[in-house]
Amino acid sequence: MEAMANTGGERSGAIRYGRRTIAGLALASLISGTLMIILLVRLISAGQAVSGAPVSPIVGHHAPNFTITTWNGHVGQTLKLSDFAGKPVVVNFFGSWCAECVEEQPVLNAAWQKYQSQGVVFIGVAFRDQQAAATAYLQQQNVAYPCGPNPSDTAVVDYAVTGAPETAFITPSGIVLNKIIGPIDDGTLAREIQALLKQ
Repeated sequence: MEAMANTGGERSGAIRYGRRTIAGLALASLISGTLMIILLVRLISAGQAVSGAPVSPIVGHHAPNFTITTWNGHVGQTLKLSDFAGKPVVVNFFGSWCAECVEEQPVLNAAWQKYQSQGVVFIGVAFRDQQAAATAYLQQQNVAYPCGPNPSDTAVVDYAVTGAPETAFITPSGIVLNKIIGPIDDGTLAREIQALLKQ
């Protein structure tokens, strides 16, 4: 009888151990599932950011003023964003070392030619570039709108620039309407400028 009692005790202990194991596995599965959902949400958010959803903290806020010293046109001229108050402004952060900048430059040039008569201002801000290389780039690409460095580099920080190219669109009232990260195509650029002209 004692042997049978002991066997029964061992069985009930085994059952208790099994229930604990199942409960532990269920809890681990729940935590894993929750983490997978969080990961999926973050991946979807990242996908939306890549697909063009607004990602810049500057969008919707007043455009910080900045200064450039031109490397083309009237070389050495100092220009401020505030000089163009009341006008729609397209600010392009570029680099002569940037292959995507080379790809989008003809699009920017064509838009400048088309919209300058409507008062749209284009400004190129050199991003981590050297004057000799950038000057050669601007000549090769026939860039006629003013381009140059922001000597203090405050524009890069203020406009949350993480690389080149990036393009900000500023309304006549000085609000950043949108910012495109990466190369811009002619359709997107035309839509953004039309939106500026409606402000």
